[in-house]
Amino acid sequence: MRKLGLGIAASAALALAACSSGEAGEADAGATADQSAAEVAELAEPIDYVKDIGLLEDGFGETLNARLAAFHEESGHEIRIAVILTTDDQDIEEKAAEMIESNGIGDDGALILIAAADERIGIVPASGTTAALDAEFTDATEAAMAARFDAGDVTDGFNGAVDAIIARLGS
Repeated sequence: MRKLGLGIAASAALALAACSSGEAGEADAGATADQSAAEVAELAEPIDYVKDIGLLEDGFGETLNARLAAFHEESGHEIRIAVILTTDDQDIEEKAAEMIESNGIGDDGALILIAAADERIGIVPASGTTAALDAEFTDATEAAMAARFDAGDVTDGFNGAVDAIIARLGS
């Protein structure tokens, strides 16, 4: 686990999270009720590899999602990224482990978890990747990510972490 200074990015994420409403979710639920089962299944098919509260630049989440989907398809390794507001005082690695379990990330996967308001980063491997993504590797990758975030380059921080994990896990 690494502490980082997100500064402006965290403030923006907090503001975006505070401004969001449930209306979009309600509209989606109504639209889904009118669709056939096949259409619903087709919409549910893609995995969201990236969950974000507004920290990522426009379009970057989609680009990153496509990259992680392609890597999963090629290698069987599922890397997911979650940007949340807070862990509510829970250890970030414990929170990430819970999210790995609850989101069905396979044994050959990993989760990059960012708690923006807490200024914490956790890169947590699932059980099948703990040898490749050992503590020394995850600590170094978290430190590099935090340094890029502190320099104001969130995109480069995520790309660097994903590059490192993909290189370590291979295809």
